[in-house]
Amino acid sequence: MKKFLVLSALIGIVLHISAQISPPGLGHAKSAGWFALGIKKKINKEWESMSYVAMGRTGETLLNPVQKSSIWVLNQEFYRTFKSNWKYSFALSLRDQKEKMAATNQTVDQQEVRLYGRLSYAFKGSKFKITPTFRQEFRKFFAPKSLEDAETFALRSRLRLQLSVDLNEDATKKVIISSEQLFSTEKDFVSKEWSDLKYHESRFLAYYSVTPKNSAVTFDIGYMNNLVGGNHPYDVSYLALDVVFNGKKRK
Repeated sequence: MKKFLVLSALIGIVLHISAQISPPGLGHAKSAGWFALGIKKKINKEWESMSYVAMGRTGETLLNPVQKSSIWVLNQEFYRTFKSNWKYSFALSLRDQKEKMAATNQTVDQQEVRLYGRLSYAFKGSKFKITPTFRQEFRKFFAPKSLEDAETFALRSRLRLQLSVDLNEDATKKVIISSEQLFSTEKDFVSKEWSDLKYHESRFLAYYSVTPKNSAVTFDIGYMNNLVGGNHPYDVSYLALDVVFNGKKRK
């Protein structure tokens, strides 16, 4: 799985290559690091493609967010803009994540296939944009039999509100902040029963985005606080870096 993801990244680099790529939740940790390499390409007037490969790492202290490898992600998403401010998308995501077994304290690999769709509307001003987004996703896990407490399927609903502010006239420098709440229901590995749909976590992000003059590359550096759980929540601090190559439309 990892060899496949690395090979995909190398292929992506040699293609003609702006979007901020938010890190996923990586479970219990003090801190985490996230790096993503993506390609955003205009297909035609209405459709565009976003492909990326990414890696997440976790740390046991706030000062070390890259202590151990935690997840590899390969993601492909297609967007369509309609009626100026509306946008919807659909995507396929392949993931390989490290999971620890509570009984033996061993770490095993858990693969995941994720399908999701998004619907958003942009409220645009002269220097800013406010975008509420609804995202619905289906997750299928391929956990080792030894990971008996893992769910096999999951459905998650996300509600996100994002504010993007231009810092200069040509909009090559931006500040992006967002708040996202996740609700989920899972099918248990042992009982085969679905849980009730309930609140799971919140993610609060702040990014600085810059596209150097006469460049086709966008750099996003940011911070995310992941607040997990309702009754006894815990939070994880993330440092994130995205590099996105902006391709041209095919003629």
